[in-house]
Amino acid sequence: MLKKLLLLGVISGALAGIASLIYQKVYASSLGAGFTNIAKPVGIMLSSVIGCLIAALGYWLLSKVLKGKTEIVFNLLFAILSFVSILGPFAAKLPLDIETPELFPGLTIPMHFFPALAWFTLRPLFITVNAENK
Repeated sequence: MLKKLLLLGVISGALAGIASLIYQKVYASSLGAGFTNIAKPVGIMLSSVIGCLIAALGYWLLSKVLKGKTEIVFNLLFAILSFVSILGPFAAKLPLDIETPELFPGLTIPMHFFPALAWFTLRPLFITVNAENK
């Protein structure tokens, strides 16, 4: 089960990263502020993949401890952690030469939810709830 979870982590992370990069392009073309010198494409991809790999390990560990309750507990934790993670963009100290710094949270906050959305979307393709106890 761990191999499937790690594969899910990599694929959902990559999907979340690609969605974030597309969102960054749309945001920049719409508002003229892509913050590409702060939110670099490589960093966006890496943080998405690493976040989903950590989620995969967390799911696996929870499945060992909780058995049949893994899905609901994991989903709740992933959602809560996604909301907690948005505190970072609000607390970010941007360089003084950045134009329209007030637009930075609008770019980065939605990106914090893309890993969870990708995970929740793809999970049924990799892990069935009945297979959780195997």
